[in-house]
Amino acid sequence: MPTPRDLTTADIASVLGLQSEAAGATAVFDAVTRLVHETVGPYRLLTVLRYREAEEVVERVYSSDPAYPIGGRKPLALFPTNHAAMARGDIFLAGTRAEVEAAFADHATLFGMGITAILNAPIRHAGCRLGTLNLCGKEGQFGPREIANARLLAALLAPTLLTLPMRLSS
Repeated sequence: MPTPRDLTTADIASVLGLQSEAAGATAVFDAVTRLVHETVGPYRLLTVLRYREAEEVVERVYSSDPAYPIGGRKPLALFPTNHAAMARGDIFLAGTRAEVEAAFADHATLFGMGITAILNAPIRHAGCRLGTLNLCGKEGQFGPREIANARLLAALLAPTLLTLPMRLSS
């Protein structure tokens, strides 16, 4: 696996520039996806979820794989550990196959995709959880550098989540 490169201020500026010019959400998600690949490493699945607190669900607003389509929803109660971490603003890492199995109800599907590690980075604004950037890869893939880059890339998505329409087409 190639070593991820450092995230640069030019990378951050490129995402902020898209947002300041009112680029669509897809353009912003695609730019962050490219940066994840370069600075966190190759992934098997990348998704962005947004919280729908009143309904106690998360809704997928971006996905790199049709097995996890846009618009899909999951009850928060199915994933208490990682969503509690997001509420605190913490990274959640299931870094081994056993940790993925313990934390994710859909682990069999994930294992079928070759996913044996998951990193969830919080997307927050004004002290509230808005969503998560979810990076799914291989056991041992996510170290301190990758975690730091994922946290920053997730934070860059807050303005985009805040401007998404409440109803998504799938």
